[in-house]
Amino acid sequence: MMKFSLSSPVRVHAWVVSMMIVLLTTHTVVAAQTNSTSSREMTLQSAIQRTLTNSPELHEFTYRQQAVEGEIKTASLKPALNAGIEVENFLGTGEVSGIKDTEMTLTLSSVIELGNKLNSRKEFTKAQSTLVEAQKQVQTLDILAEVTRRYIDVLAQQALIKAQKDAEALARYTYQAVSKRVNAGASPAFEQQRAEAELAKARLDVLTAQQTKQAMINSLAIMWGEQNPTFSNVEGELLALPSSPSLSSLFRTLSDSPNLDVYAQNARLQAAQVRLTEAANQSDLSWTAGIRRINSINDTAFVAGVSMPLFAASRNLGEYEKQRAVQGQLEQQKQSATQNLYHQLNMALIARNNALLNVQTLKNSIIPPLVNALSLVEQAYINGRFSYLEWVSTRQELLNAKQALIQSAKQAHQRGADIEALTGQPLFNAHRTSISSEIK
Repeated sequence: MMKFSLSSPVRVHAWVVSMMIVLLTTHTVVAAQTNSTSSREMTLQSAIQRTLTNSPELHEFTYRQQAVEGEIKTASLKPALNAGIEVENFLGTGEVSGIKDTEMTLTLSSVIELGNKLNSRKEFTKAQSTLVEAQKQVQTLDILAEVTRRYIDVLAQQALIKAQKDAEALARYTYQAVSKRVNAGASPAFEQQRAEAELAKARLDVLTAQQTKQAMINSLAIMWGEQNPTFSNVEGELLALPSSPSLSSLFRTLSDSPNLDVYAQNARLQAAQVRLTEAANQSDLSWTAGIRRINSINDTAFVAGVSMPLFAASRNLGEYEKQRAVQGQLEQQKQSATQNLYHQLNMALIARNNALLNVQTLKNSIIPPLVNALSLVEQAYINGRFSYLEWVSTRQELLNAKQALIQSAKQAHQRGADIEALTGQPLFNAHRTSISSEIK
């Protein structure tokens, strides 16, 4: 007998990363935890924490941010002050032979930046820092969505193993019942052989499912770099499935999605680049000042000079037009990404709703009649009124329905994780009701 407990909704609240990011989902698969939880069981919360702590993809952003901070320091520097020395009229011929007519000049020089270039550079590098943080948020959502999907894979495989073990137990009971009828001469001997083969196949299905589960556990543990997992099961209620929110309410959450915020930050970075290019229209003023020693008359004199490039605005026009075009291109990319997100959200929602419909139908309208039918066919076979084939066929139909139920529940959970990765918001709140019933 296969029994699923669906007494309460399962979820994990949204996490905040770097004071800003919503850490994805975990909506309906985490069961209530107690102090007696076995160390051999993994929770979704623990899987998320381990991944965040050990993911090299996220640690990479720490170094990217440090690189940007270095650029910020460099951008905040004013033009350097240069010291120079110049010697003229020495080691020549005739009257300028030797060093008696040498002229030596000591100078200081620098550049006076015009056009607010210093602030423009600082704004550009700060926009780079904000963009890196937005990219980290998107990467975090993607990683957590993958953790959740792999966690759900293991959870669904555990339910499938239980179903396969139930099928093995039923195949064993069938073999024993057929053997009794064959020994009593009430059924042909080939039915016993077929029942024995069915029992062997059921055992094989259990072993295959167990091996697949271990591979899935390995894939989950790899998310945080663990090559030899120390857990053998995960916690969760596979059939705790709250109903989906409306498409319009999900669309409203997209405006705050990190997936769109990264385009907004990219646009701000490009706007800063445009301002930096505009600042280059104003030529900088180069200046030089110093003192010159003239040996021939044994006197000193001050020297000074200024210079400025001409026609800087016209020479910079091409670069400015290029940066403006890039700015417009980024706006179109954001609009395209927004439309794509709407489409992905719509498809994920319909897939989840279809999975929920399958779960409800299988649970309420398909599996219960098959359970009753199997009991009736079993009794009829024992009484000699139905054949062995009808019994096995009904048993297989029930197993197929249970497997379909598990796959539909898995699909519903994973599409929910996709929705949360797209919106950056938890799909359910703490007060949503879940499906509450049992399948026996």
